[in-house]
Amino acid sequence: MPQLPHRRSSNSASTASRSEATKFIPNLAQLQQAIKDLPDPEIWSENTCLVALLVDKKRHFIEFTRKRITRGSARPYRWIYEGKVLIRKRDSEA
Repeated sequence: MPQLPHRRSSNSASTASRSEATKFIPNLAQLQQAIKDLPDPEIWSENTCLVALLVDKKRHFIEFTRKRITRGSARPYRWIYEGKVLIRKRDSEA
């Protein structure tokens, strides 16, 4: 599945991009592919990141939010995906 470049998301992001990110429900394989393309959350300057996926010749976006977590005494940033995932029966078969 070909990948498209990351697209930053911030308060100035277009409404169309944001609604497209919320309408698209990725399957597990698409979500895993998007995760591989995420930048390092420790050096990313925005609070969100839209990762573009090309599915059936159409561009879709998956939005991730950068949040701090507590890991012992450290507080590193991690990416959070808060959407829905489509799980098909064939995805669960080994």
